[in-house]
Amino acid sequence: MTQLEEWQLKEIEDTFRLIANHFHSSERKTCLDRMIMQSWNWVVDALNDVPIDTTSDNGIMYRMRVGQIPKLKGR
Repeated sequence: MTQLEEWQLKEIEDTFRLIANHFHSSERKTCLDRMIMQSWNWVVDALNDVPIDTTSDNGIMYRMRVGQIPKLKGR
């Protein structure tokens, strides 16, 4: 698998943030909303050095918990 630079992950995270805000995805009303939020959470976990086991355990929460928004450390 190809490694991404940290700046690339930050750009991806920012793109998911913008998309989620545009579509109000934190409400998780549609499948698209849930996929946006899950993917955004995965990217933030990678940037925050969250272990993959924790990311996997939180998978359903990342899709279904209404109102949850990922937080980058230091932001």
